[in-house]
Formats: sequence, structure tokens, C-alpha cells
Amino acid sequence: MSRPWSLRGRLVRRVVLGASLSWLVGVGLAALVIAHEMSELMDETLKGWAQLTIDLHRRTDNVDAMARSAGMIRIIEDGRELSGVPWPPLTEDGGHDVPGWRVYRQSALWGDLAVEVGQSDEWRRDELLESVAWLIALMLPVLLAALVAVRRAVASALQPATRFAQALRGRSAQDLSPLTEDHLPLELAPIPQALNVYLDDIRARVEAERQFATNAAHELRTPVAAASGQAQLIAAGLSDEAAAERLSGALNRMGHLIDRLLHLSRAEAGVAGHGPSDLVRVARMVAADLDTPVLFDDGESETISIPVDPDALALILRNLLRNAADHGHGTPRMILSPGPVLTVSNTVLPGASFHHVMFDKSAGSKGAGLGLAIVTRVAQAQGISVDYAIVDGTASVAVRFPPGPKAPAA
Repeated sequence: MSRPWSLRGRLVRRVVLGASLSWLVGVGLAALVIAHEMSELMDETLKGWAQLTIDLHRRTDNVDAMARSAGMIRIIEDGRELSGVPWPPLTEDGGHDVPGWRVYRQSALWGDLAVEVGQSDEWRRDELLESVAWLIALMLPVLLAALVAVRRAVASALQPATRFAQALRGRSAQDLSPLTEDHLPLELAPIPQALNVYLDDIRARVEAERQFATNAAHELRTPVAAASGQAQLIAAGLSDEAAAERLSGALNRMGHLIDRLLHLSRAEAGVAGHGPSDLVRVARMVAADLDTPVLFDDGESETISIPVDPDALALILRNLLRNAADHGHGTPRMILSPGPVLTVSNTVLPGASFHHVMFDKSAGSKGAGLGLAIVTRVAQAQGISVDYAIVDGTASVAVRFPPGPKAPAA
């Protein structure tokens, strides 16, 4: 099991580490620049002391005093060494690195006079280290102030995410209202969006379950009472020969109603997928399973792929054909046309109309009044358009499906 970790803590640690490494790199580069500049400055100092020594030698022979003030000086005049130094004599003018020393040699423009001025490497190194130490001492408070500012900036930047997490932690499990996305950064905005999709789905399922329970309690009251009454008559021996048949009919109607209510609940919950499915194949299977003849004109199409769930497609066609057979007075027809569009039609008596409201049905209808409500909800969930019309005694329902993927070019 992975240990819990803090986003703020991780961000602070990584930003602090990055800032510290950057600071160290900056100090290192600054030390290199200081070393280079100080070396040039010290070389210029050596050159200046060499020239000054030549100028002073014209006027004084106090070489020891000059040696003490300048560091280490060797004066060579007419081949004689007037002052001793620890490095070997040099033959060429300019700067030289000898073991333990940095030496600059310069010859006078007149006479046989040369001056060598040297600084020990240890002294030069101590001066460089002292300069770098002062640089670090002066820059360290800046680093500490930057680290404190980074910590506060990270905490401030994460406040929207922290408030969002606290709101989720304090949210009741029964609260299915949408989450607000105010003030969240772009990186975290998909989280409430995804959660809202889940909440919408849960809310739809809960509402479908609640609606199913309400519809079932309302619609099953009558058939259950009828079945209970027939059963009591049979148990009391007061029934006639048709009582068992009436009881069986009541139970069948109750089973049919339960089946329709389950279809409606499933449609309202939107549990179906989105295909693909073969429209021609599903239409033929539904027509063959119906207990009444159906005329199917497939337009000579062998297969049509549509982005619709096969079960949802079968549910729509079954309810439309059942509705056409129960409320029409001829043989139901299905006609497939380009689009693709599948039209279900049948002849009806004058005054016939479509009933889209749940449990709203025509007088004398033996159905539950749920068929078209189921079609509407499943069609909406699948992106299907359904048009109803009654023209010249023929009721027709045109089901317009979204086009499927195009076949690849040969």
C-alpha cells in the first residue's frame, strides 16, 4: 500500500531543491568569474609593481623596503642579483607560473636592468577564498528569503485545490448536486467535470429507480387487487370455471406491465451502450420474434452499420411494432430508406392519435401506456430522432439513425 503524500509538500521540496541547486550553480559560476577577474587584477598589480620598482631603482638603492612593500622582488642589474627570492631566475619578460608562485618579469628600456615581482599561490588562493566567502555570506540571506517566498507562493497557489478537497470531504453522500468549478486551475478543472458526469449518471439512475418504484406501485395496484380477489374466490370455492382463466389473465397482464416498467427504468437510467449494430439484422430478428406478421422492405440492403446499441435498437423496434400491431388494423410494415431511416406504419381508425405521456392510452387499449414513452427515452439516450405522423388513415413513425462509419475506399 502506497504511503499518503502531500502535493504541497512535494511541490515545496522540489521547488526548494531546484532553487538551491540553481543558487549553488550561480555561486559556482560567480566564483569562477571572480577568480578570473582577480587573477587579471593581481597580474596587473604585479606588472605595476615591476614598473614602479624600475622607476624607483633609478632614485634609491633601498631594495629591501620595496621588497617588503610589494611582496617578493628580484632585481637583476648588470648580471648581478640585488635581492634574493625563492623562485629560479626567468629569462623572458611577461607573466609566468612557477611552482608555488605567480611571477611577472619586466626589463628596463635602458641599461642592463630587469625586475621580477612574485606573489605566492597560497596568498592568491586565500584572497580568492575570502572573496567567495563574502559572496556566499551576502547571497545566503537572499536564498533563505527566496525559499520562504516559494513556500508561501506554493501554499497560496494550491488554496483553490485545498478548498475543493475540503468541500468534497465535507460533502454528504446523499448530495448529488453538481460540483462548482470556480477558481480551479486548468490542470484540475477536468476533475469536477468528470465527477459531475458521474453524479449526473448516478442521479439519473436513482431517479429512474424512484420513478420505477412509483410507477410500479401505481400501476400494479389494480392487477394485484384483481388477482387477489380471484384467488380468494377460488380458495373459498365460490368461483366459476372461468375464475382460473381470469386469474391467469390478471397475472399475465401484471407480468407484461412489470416487463414494460423494467424497460422504462432501463431507458431512463441510460444504461445502454452506443453500438455499433447492424440495423438490417436487428430489424429482421425483431420482426421474426413478434407474434404477428410484419412486412419488411429492406431496400435490398444486406447490412447497415449504425452507432446504436443493439439492445436499445431492438427495444425501440419491438415497442413500435407492438404498438402498430395492437392499435392498427392491418399488417405492420417496416420500410428502410437512405439516411438511414426506418419507418414503421399501419392503418388506423379515424380519430386515432399517438399517446406519448406515460400511462396515457386510448380507450379499450390492453397495453400499459408505456410503449412510446420507452421509445422516446431510449431514442434520446442513443441520439436517434423519431417523427410521428398520421396521414390518410395511416400512422407512421420515422426513426432517423445517426450515420455509421464509412466503408474504407478500395
